Amino acid sequence: MEYNIIASPLANSTYLQNIDYLEMHWSEKEVINFITKVSDIIIILKLSPETFKKWEKDKTIHKVEVLKQITLYYQIATKDVELLLFFNNLQDPNKLNEFLQ
Repeated sequence: MEYNIIASPLANSTYLQNIDYLEMHWSEKEVINFITKVSDIIIILKLSPETFKKWEKDKTIHKVEVLKQITLYYQIATKDVELLLFFNNLQDPNKLNEFLQ
């Protein structure tokens, strides 16, 4: 079975914010690397969303490191995988709890 990938509004906005951040502080190569890794992860999620670890604070949420600085959080439903958030790991960890509560 192939899962549908759905991005929440928060996932869309944090994805774009991370691209903006990478463009401002890193090279174009890093931006392309981020976009490529997200695409690769989405391919895996479509086929096997249970592949990645569950978040310690809420076992209904999974997480996967996209880059050392950015982690993707997502949930699995019957036929869908919902991307919840692309979290920049350099941020205050309490923000993560706020975003995912």
